[in-house]
Amino acid sequence: MRRSTHRIVLVGSGPLARATADDLRLRSGVQVLGAFTLAGERPHAALGLPVIAPLSQLQEWLETTPVDEVYLCADVARRQVELQAVVTLCERLGMPFAAPAHVFRFQRSMPRHKNVAPDGFIHYRTHATQPASMLFKRAVDVAGAAFGLVALAPVFAGVAVAIKLESRGPVFFRQARVGERGRTFSILKFRSMFADAEARKAELLSRNEHATGPVFKMTNDPRITRVGRFIRKLSIDELPQLWNVLVGEMSLVGPRPPIPAEVAQYDAWQRRRLSVRPGITCLWQVSGRNGIGFEQWMRLDMQYIDQWSLRKDFALLGRTIPAVLSGRGAS
Repeated sequence: MRRSTHRIVLVGSGPLARATADDLRLRSGVQVLGAFTLAGERPHAALGLPVIAPLSQLQEWLETTPVDEVYLCADVARRQVELQAVVTLCERLGMPFAAPAHVFRFQRSMPRHKNVAPDGFIHYRTHATQPASMLFKRAVDVAGAAFGLVALAPVFAGVAVAIKLESRGPVFFRQARVGERGRTFSILKFRSMFADAEARKAELLSRNEHATGPVFKMTNDPRITRVGRFIRKLSIDELPQLWNVLVGEMSLVGPRPPIPAEVAQYDAWQRRRLSVRPGITCLWQVSGRNGIGFEQWMRLDMQYIDQWSLRKDFALLGRTIPAVLSGRGAS
């Protein structure tokens, strides 16, 4: 099932970090991973958290560890340069962060500004997070995935038989993919290649048609079976991902989930595509797919994140069917 724990890391290890950690530990479903120290800062004796590393290692750590939010726990006036660098980094990575709204900590007083949470922090995001819209998007995902799995059951059965008749190996192909906030999950697809496809990939890397990026794509890939070529052309191989949508690992609409090896080669700005739940269809899917270069693909994903709305999600779903039936950009 989709993660339920909200993973937080603190920037700062002094008194404010200690008080914030105490507050966060009282909340259900929250895990405070640790704190990063600022230059010249001595960790508070009662912090009760592991000091992960100095601040200079924050970017490397965020790029390799699933984190849901960064709390800035330091005096903003005294540490403005260091904290501004953290804010800039979080915005590039699409990482949510929280900054102290005031220099005092209150016991009973509640902030009145709508953007200030009761914990005294202002919480920032780089994409839309309206609770009602997000809840409705999830409801559409669940209803759409459940209906699709039932309605397409005869198609699933026919494809399964065709795959087994043509080549040895399992009907489904499972592969580790990177989802929201860097969490990995196992994606489901109909197997469209011969069973030894992964072992043969190395000998074909020189023929990669996405030479400017980490993604491997190749026209007339010899590892693809005849059945596989047909189901890929119509994107039938992607249909089992309705299960990933149903359990909350994916959405019907969102950036396509990459493999870990690709993410390891991302530039910092490209990692922002991991700030939202991945999807079955996206702007890339309806705009030419494999006919689009890697750089443009990434920018299409950023466009989707920055301009997201429910209306645009429904529009993308509507555009997906003709794009798939035309086979445009399919390998």
